[in-house]
Amino acid sequence: MENDKVIVAIELGSSKISGIAGQILFDGSLKVLAYAGVPSSSCIRHGAVYNLEKTGNAIVDVINRLEATLSTHIQKVYVGYNAKGLRSVISKVAHTFDEETVVSQEVLDDMFDQCSVIEYDGYVNLYQESQEYVVDNKRATETDPMGVACRKLEGNYLNILLKKQVADYIAQCFNMAQVEIVDGYVSPMVQADAVLTDDDRQQGCALVDYGADTTTVSVYKNGMLRYLRVIPLGSALITRDLSSILKIEFEQAERLKCTYGLCNLVGSQDAVESIMLNGKSVTLKEISDIIEARNEEIVRNVLGQIKQSGFGEVLYAGIILTGGGSQLRNLEKVFEQLNHTMRTPRIMTEPTCGVTWNESRWRLGDGSQLSLLSVMANGDESCCELPKMDAIDNLAPENQDQVIQQSLFTDNGESAQEERDRKEEEERKEREALQAQMEAQKAAEEETKKSNNRTNRFKSWYNSFLNASETFFEDKDDNNTKN
Repeated sequence: MENDKVIVAIELGSSKISGIAGQILFDGSLKVLAYAGVPSSSCIRHGAVYNLEKTGNAIVDVINRLEATLSTHIQKVYVGYNAKGLRSVISKVAHTFDEETVVSQEVLDDMFDQCSVIEYDGYVNLYQESQEYVVDNKRATETDPMGVACRKLEGNYLNILLKKQVADYIAQCFNMAQVEIVDGYVSPMVQADAVLTDDDRQQGCALVDYGADTTTVSVYKNGMLRYLRVIPLGSALITRDLSSILKIEFEQAERLKCTYGLCNLVGSQDAVESIMLNGKSVTLKEISDIIEARNEEIVRNVLGQIKQSGFGEVLYAGIILTGGGSQLRNLEKVFEQLNHTMRTPRIMTEPTCGVTWNESRWRLGDGSQLSLLSVMANGDESCCELPKMDAIDNLAPENQDQVIQQSLFTDNGESAQEERDRKEEEERKEREALQAQMEAQKAAEEETKKSNNRTNRFKSWYNSFLNASETFFEDKDDNNTKN
């Protein structure tokens, strides 16, 4: 069964701005209706907007593409926040009673409200969650002190903050695009809802979203989020290193990274093999060494943040890796080498809790869509009118194989939209190359013509010179004869 709500979510990523529209079915599964993405490297860095006009135009482009697929007008969207400047802080609020008093829900709500109005210079408070409470300065803590008699109660609260400028720029971009934001979610938190089990949260784990331009570390223990940081480093740095050191195109470097990864750690003869890059032989070991150097820097930063959280020694469920960068070949071996105390990291590419993604043709399967999908799954207000369904949705299962559906992703994991954009870019480059070739040919013809003109002028002069010389000597001979 389907409901009549269509949820639209937009994510401002460092590599692309992507949007998704779909329905949450009554069984909890997701039915994706449309997906679109446009490149964003020219307007977003580390998840933060730095070119408002380009970002606004890109949002309009994504919305237009979604509307073209849905054949309906999108009125509002949900937004996921995950950018440099996103972090957690612990705040404390104390309440003292005149006499021993039983803690009520009203007291707890009042303390929560006191914490929510605390101002953080240069930041906005996106989310607040109560942690443990200290009763009468006792060493033991309570997670639910309601009903306890005491004279003093101190509450600890986790606040998720985002730099005010980052939040303001995001709001301005959607305002420029004339799109209303229904609500915003902290992407790493809703992503955790989709992949972490209750046991993971209780035993303690670190959810690491290894993205293109940022890597987010979220630490959970005793069922609660304890720490969150966004590191301004990501897998795109590896691609840039390959491109710069090997002097190859960015797209070619990205393919090398995805294909070979950390092949030095495979333990086979692959690393001694070589390939040709722009007429130059490069060994796979050289490629892996470049990848390994930058990746180790990122992994050490991740482990440093886990240690900084104060829970590094008690995360018994270990590290859970997700995001597009988590697909780097042999990444888990690097974590094992640099951190011997934790169990082998697990890599998650699709939701495992709460919702089920029931349409394989919309899956990319590398974890890069988890954040966007999680934001959509948390929406509860319809963002547009229910689109008209294609006739294929009304076909009986035994007749559906008669209709050929266009898949969202190619066999290489490239989205249909990206494939169209790539082909358009290739055609543009071919036209430019042909134009340049024609201009070069024309210039060569002009040079040849000029050269011919110079040659002809020389010949004319030379012939004139010869004729003049012949006339001179003929006249001289005639004079000698007369004399």
